[in-house]
Amino acid sequence: MAGETYEVVTKGKLSPALVNALDGYFVARFDRGFSHLVGECPDQERLHGLLRLLRDMNIELVSINTVPR
Repeated sequence: MAGETYEVVTKGKLSPALVNALDGYFVARFDRGFSHLVGECPDQERLHGLLRLLRDMNIELVSINTVPR
């Protein structure tokens, strides 16, 4: 299975330290109080790991979207 690129939208502005911990993801933009993280996931486990980290840090998830190639 080829990896997919995802945009994960969270509420609030993420700290630079947190973004550095999200290996492979970057903040594509911060707009109207939402952070838009973008990164490639080679498999679903990588995506689930990101979601667990956000959950454990009490970061509110708004949406998860695939990014068209």
